[in-house]
Amino acid sequence: MDSSDPYTIRRTRREDWARLRELRLAALRDPLAGVAFYQTHEAALEIPREEWERRAAGTRTVTFIGETGEHRPWAGMVSVYAEPDRAADHVVVVGVYVRPEHRGTGMAAALMEEAIAWAGDREIRLRVHENNPRAARFYASLGFLPNGRSHVDPRAPGTRALELTLSR
Repeated sequence: MDSSDPYTIRRTRREDWARLRELRLAALRDPLAGVAFYQTHEAALEIPREEWERRAAGTRTVTFIGETGEHRPWAGMVSVYAEPDRAADHVVVVGVYVRPEHRGTGMAAALMEEAIAWAGDREIRLRVHENNPRAARFYASLGFLPNGRSHVDPRAPGTRALELTLSR
């Protein structure tokens, strides 16, 4: 990002665990973002500190956050990981969230650009809920296309999440 951009995008570190927890809990409380997450707010409250520290350290899943200032709440996040039990020919994007006051500002695109760069030449996959057309349009604008696979939403078995792919 150039110096005129209002955001700094960076990877989380172990010591960021409390801020990562706060942002994830905010995402799970957000009525517009709730359809994007399979986890409930109540379940996330039960996660111990050690797990939040592991998540922030990025040992399995790398999380990028958008900052607007050192002492201000983080504006958004995106996480990405390589499937551990499969060939490393693709990565999966999960946990995309931008706070309401930062939507439409370029934050989501900046976060996704960082995740895409991290993936290198690997194919990138993500899921978008069929009841989330705004997110589907956003991912399409980045070049993600439906790959024909879908997954049942475990919280609402009558609905699906569509799998999208960005080929490299």
